[in-house]
Amino acid sequence: MRRLAATLVALLLIVSASTPAFGWGDKGHKTIGQIAQLRLANTNTLTRIKNILRPGETLSSVAIWADRVKDEDNFSTTAVNPDSDTQNFFRNLANRRNRKWHFVNLALHCTSYNDVTCKPFTASNDIVQMINLSIRKLQGGSVPQLTRRNALRLLVHLVGDLHQPLHVGVGYINVDDDHNQILIEREPMRVRQNDFPSDGGGNDLLIAGEESDNLHSFWDGDLVDEADGDQSIVQFATLLNSLIPPAPSWNTQGNVSTWAAQWASDTLQVSNERVYDSTVRIKKVVVIDDRPKYRTTLGTNYTAQNIPVVKLQLEKGGYRLAKLLQTILP
Repeated sequence: MRRLAATLVALLLIVSASTPAFGWGDKGHKTIGQIAQLRLANTNTLTRIKNILRPGETLSSVAIWADRVKDEDNFSTTAVNPDSDTQNFFRNLANRRNRKWHFVNLALHCTSYNDVTCKPFTASNDIVQMINLSIRKLQGGSVPQLTRRNALRLLVHLVGDLHQPLHVGVGYINVDDDHNQILIEREPMRVRQNDFPSDGGGNDLLIAGEESDNLHSFWDGDLVDEADGDQSIVQFATLLNSLIPPAPSWNTQGNVSTWAAQWASDTLQVSNERVYDSTVRIKKVVVIDDRPKYRTTLGTNYTAQNIPVVKLQLEKGGYRLAKLLQTILP
């Protein structure tokens, strides 16, 4: 059994780095963009945004662009695309591995993004750092790999991703042979000392009886669908704006370059307390297409308890995106 566990862990270490991450899905991202658009109505910031984007584009419509440019096969120095900014993005090979920009895999008991113990879980191109790179471009800094329009489109998307809990705090898999169980390891030091692999932001936790087949997709899609009740993006965003008043804790302190790290730390708490609550149980290891996955069950009230969490995170993301844009594009 120990040999099997070691083999599965080794396999997961190999594949987990390339696990795809899709934050919120189109509906969630567009809702966050629309919330920000509503909050910026009749401001100078919205005028400046319109001058950066193309005619007819909105913060909602561009919110999914960053998920559309992940395919590494599109990148070459001679890439051709009908959208000149997208073509520019594909021709700059520094952007080729941009799918890694959408997340940071913090252990659940990290105290914050900047926790010294948790620095090994961060990267120079993780979601926090790429939000700051986009901010720098929009503030007039030299960032050759991004045009201003691409920086804005990327920023809108990544701020949304940063409020999807499984893009920040993730489970690490501890196959405990001595007690014949599979645990979600939360302690950063234990993860590092034992080289426990991540669950790929919930992509490797398979769940039954839901529309989506893994925990990540469940948060991206199922819970958003349950939350919006088949409303249009505009209707849903307007409703969230009216029902969920901003809390004082949503406002961020200090230089704008520190905001993304503060938001990541806030989202990490949601991941630890709500996504990976005590009812999430890993039951069995399976291997699918040579990749280890984990049969996982959720508590009977898991969906009902987390619909309000999704609504809160969407509204919080839209509110913070608007505040950020007002600060860097006054």
